[in-house]
Amino acid sequence: MSDFDDRLKTALSAEDEKYVADHLDERGYYAEVLSSLKGPGSAMNILAWVGIFIFSGILVYCLVMAFQAETTRALILYAAFAIMANSAQIAIKLWANMRINRRAMMVELHKLRLELARS
Repeated sequence: MSDFDDRLKTALSAEDEKYVADHLDERGYYAEVLSSLKGPGSAMNILAWVGIFIFSGILVYCLVMAFQAETTRALILYAAFAIMANSAQIAIKLWANMRINRRAMMVELHKLRLELARS
């Protein structure tokens, strides 16, 4: 840790420490995802993950049906739907990850503002 991080930790009050502990998980990606499902904006994050699972199911279904297609037209149709479902899933995952990164940045900015206010 740098000297600034040490000074920042000593400057935080108990209330600030609680805020940082509640909003900053350095345990890993999955812990960040799970913690994003509570608190402000959690409804949109839950909706995004429901959409990810729905589009995953559609993708798997379309791939299975594409391999079982009896005509070329059906194969192309299911393959196109699989590509669209995969693209939708990627877009939602990007949005959800940007929200997670935004949340982490807001916590860091809050810590910096608290340090600057005390200086």
